[in-house]
Amino acid sequence: NGSAAVGSVDYWLNKFEEDYFAKRARTPKSETTWKDYSRIFKKLDRAADLNEDSLMKVVLSTPPDSRTRQKACIYLKSLAQFAKIDFDPSDYKGNYSPESVELRDIPSDAEIQQWRERIPNSHGWQYAFGLMAAYGLRNYEIFHIDFDSIKTAPGHLRIVESKRNKKSERIIWCLYPEWWEQWELGNISQPFPQVTGKTNSDLGDRVLKAFLRYGFSRPYNLRHAWAIRAINFIPLEMAARMMDHSVRVHSQIYQRWLNQEHYQKMYEIMMSRSDRPLPPQ
Repeated sequence: NGSAAVGSVDYWLNKFEEDYFAKRARTPKSETTWKDYSRIFKKLDRAADLNEDSLMKVVLSTPPDSRTRQKACIYLKSLAQFAKIDFDPSDYKGNYSPESVELRDIPSDAEIQQWRERIPNSHGWQYAFGLMAAYGLRNYEIFHIDFDSIKTAPGHLRIVESKRNKKSERIIWCLYPEWWEQWELGNISQPFPQVTGKTNSDLGDRVLKAFLRYGFSRPYNLRHAWAIRAINFIPLEMAARMMDHSVRVHSQIYQRWLNQEHYQKMYEIMMSRSDRPLPPQ
């Protein structure tokens, strides 16, 4: 059964958390990561001994070939290594990858415009919706915007947040730039959602619940729509950087969602360029 840790699950989880935050500052990013760990760790019986059997029980309680199973194997292996338990669940990790994620019902740009009109702006949620749609933001990222960056045309938005004890910044272009003007995204004096949350995950949950009240159940789909829209505007590498993705992950997630309509539109845009290559005279 592998070597057993000296101490209960509760003891080792407390020690592991102390060690985790001894090595990194408590920031929204690190708190969010720890919350992700905790979702797996809460499946452990905290009054029981921490050993190979108790760890494997949690692994097998998660759906095979799922993101949850993959996380369980990674996080519980880290806990086992910390407690010096001989435990390697790699064989149970499964075949999850971004390519295996179920295709979502991505709204068209026309539908996004219609949804925005339905959302009242009394508490700033219409404005928040517009920002997420025009810039492809993660739910929580609306609370990391440098609003000075979008005051003037063309409204390039700057995201600033702490990651791994360092300040992380990136610039995102507005797609479509017409939305920046039509939706007055540069008018930062308009209402903005006032919510609280200790972590990015908490903030993201507040955004999700707010849009659920208005019938829009998947605000993250605004980000997916931006990524697909970007195909017609900018090179893949630039889109990946603006979305805070690696090129590999970006390609895996979004290339498979392109259809003949997207390719035809890309072709028409390229053929209409005045500087496109021409045949020899």
